[in-house]
Amino acid sequence: MIRALLLLVALVIIALIVAVWTGAVDLNQTRAARAPAISPGQTPAFDVQVNPITVGTTTTNVQVPAVKVETRQIEVPNVTTGGNQAAPAQ
Repeated sequence: MIRALLLLVALVIIALIVAVWTGAVDLNQTRAARAPAISPGQTPAFDVQVNPITVGTTTTNVQVPAVKVETRQIEVPNVTTGGNQAAPAQ
């Protein structure tokens, strides 16, 4: 359970790093933090700008395999019982 949680946290961190690196998310620090040893400073503030994401559909040509079904006459095994009656097919 802990391993799965740590793996999930790691994947979220990696996704955030990739989003910032590719420019999908832009982080700008708007207020600098003061050193806590000097005074009880302010926490840094960030301005986050995210590129808009559009989800939709489009029509395109895609090659798909076609399945052809045909009927053929073939020999199949036949099992008979002691009275020369054919056993029911399964």
